[in-house]
Amino acid sequence: MPITESELKKHLKEGKLSSLYFLYGEESYLTAHYASLIAEKAAGGSDFDEFNLQKFDGQDSDLRAIEEAVEALPLMADRKCVVVRDWDAAAGGQAGQERLLALVADLPDTCTLIFWQDSVPAEVKKNAKWKAFAAAAEKQGVVAAFPRKSAADIVRLLVTGAGRRGCTLSQDNARLMVERSGDDLNLLLNELDKLCALAGEGEITRQHIETAGMRNLEASVFDLAKAILQGQYERAYGIIYRLMDQREEPVSVLSVLSSAYADLYRAKVAAAGGVPAASLSADFQYRGREFRLRNAARDCARLSLPVLRDSLEVLAQADLKLKSSRTDKRTVLEQTAAELIVLAKGGAVR
Repeated sequence: MPITESELKKHLKEGKLSSLYFLYGEESYLTAHYASLIAEKAAGGSDFDEFNLQKFDGQDSDLRAIEEAVEALPLMADRKCVVVRDWDAAAGGQAGQERLLALVADLPDTCTLIFWQDSVPAEVKKNAKWKAFAAAAEKQGVVAAFPRKSAADIVRLLVTGAGRRGCTLSQDNARLMVERSGDDLNLLLNELDKLCALAGEGEITRQHIETAGMRNLEASVFDLAKAILQGQYERAYGIIYRLMDQREEPVSVLSVLSSAYADLYRAKVAAAGGVPAASLSADFQYRGREFRLRNAARDCARLSLPVLRDSLEVLAQADLKLKSSRTDKRTVLEQTAAELIVLAKGGAVR
């Protein structure tokens, strides 16, 4: 079984380094962070750090180069470190898989080898090659998984991070940051740096976040959904025009809008069955995005299930038009918004 982030922290605090680390999971910010931290510990402490730390992009490197780097002796130090980002254990043939497993099984005492996943997912539960690699890595060293953090975890991280940067951030405003910018830790921590610079040694306020904070596509389209549900034509089309000015693809906008309506439908069905919307989190992968369920439960109250079903049908037809016809995509998006507003007001779409 892979260890957790807290267990990895404890392991590194004890000061003993393993010969091998395999870091993977949905939180690529954390895999990058701990790969860098381990590399610094493994290769640090001498005047020849730059010679004792070798980094490879797994998508552009062959296994032979990595093998040679691992076997090479450190320069004027007890240990060297080899870091491999985004190696795809599922790629290649059987011979390559056997060489990879042989490398992992017989690492020299003078090297720490780190595999960390950034954009290439490690399908350790679905793919036989990934499963074999993870098992070999766990036998030889340390395997750590970083699943997506919950919304509560991200809020705590932002509040604590603000304190470390010399300013303050309330939990409510941290939640606002997540709702506006999404749950990507790389993006959120960059936003936190910017907002802390703006706030100085004071408090990051709601005004700071709304004025200077980045609003991602998802947050903008969820605002669009809210305007549609409230029958606000002018506001809805203002959001569409702004998204088009930002060169967002209509297909992407429609995809997120469909996702917002799927949230509403699920929350409505749950309410009809006497089940709290929050209980849907595990079944539909809302971990870290629980606020979407809370918002959907609030916004679906005045809508009927037939209206929501008809709305999803309108969205499905729009998706078909965008992907299969020559109709202007912006026009399709605008017409879809109009049809959804009519439905939300209790009308019928022709």
